[in-house]
Amino acid sequence: MRALAALTKTETRLFLRNPTSMFMALLLPAGLLLLQAYVIPGTREPIAGGSDLRVIDLFLPVAIAIALTSVAVTNYPSTIGAYRESGVLRRLDVTPVGPARVLFAQWIISGLSFAAATALTVVLASVTFGAAAPRNIPLVIAILGLGALTMMAVGSLIAAIAPSAQAAYGIGLLVFMASLFTAGVWTPGPMMSDPVRDAVAFTPLGAMTQQLTAAWYGGNVEGWAFLVMVGWFVVCAIISAKVFRWR
Repeated sequence: MRALAALTKTETRLFLRNPTSMFMALLLPAGLLLLQAYVIPGTREPIAGGSDLRVIDLFLPVAIAIALTSVAVTNYPSTIGAYRESGVLRRLDVTPVGPARVLFAQWIISGLSFAAATALTVVLASVTFGAAAPRNIPLVIAILGLGALTMMAVGSLIAAIAPSAQAAYGIGLLVFMASLFTAGVWTPGPMMSDPVRDAVAFTPLGAMTQQLTAAWYGGNVEGWAFLVMVGWFVVCAIISAKVFRWR
């Protein structure tokens, strides 16, 4: 435990000294949400059809999903890729510390940075345009927790095979851009056409965002979405464990 605590402390310092990681994890999601609210016309107007929700309300779960994706598929794999490229994982493999503790430390830091980004985004949304509080807080927390595990498993798959930080960042960026669509950055889930919404619901971030929106504003979710996220988590975790290279 002492070795893990020491590694986590060191990794946290390195994270805080990396402006790119800080921006992607903490500032980008909140910045995109504010951009949607104050630059794009009509986003603070009620949705047509008598709904009390505004377009910008639907972007709050999307912004949280962006925070998770930034942490899980760009920051985390890039760090592990850099350690593999520089031989850090190889050197740790022959010490009592062991390289696995580096992965645990990265998961801890990723979880903390995601929690901080979520809190920052929610507070800004509440203060700047009066975003509503979640109707079902325990359910929202459960979805965020499972979604985080799922996307970290996806990031672990990238980290498992990327030979360098540059390769990991490149792969992660492609996954990040695809995830922006499935999360609903351009068209939030409730505003998608039925075929598109049904299709993206089978992606890890699409399932998470759609159910997060439902839990946040409706207080209930559909159970099959949890099965989708669990399925992605199990598959990605198993493959990552089998193909992960320490050298």
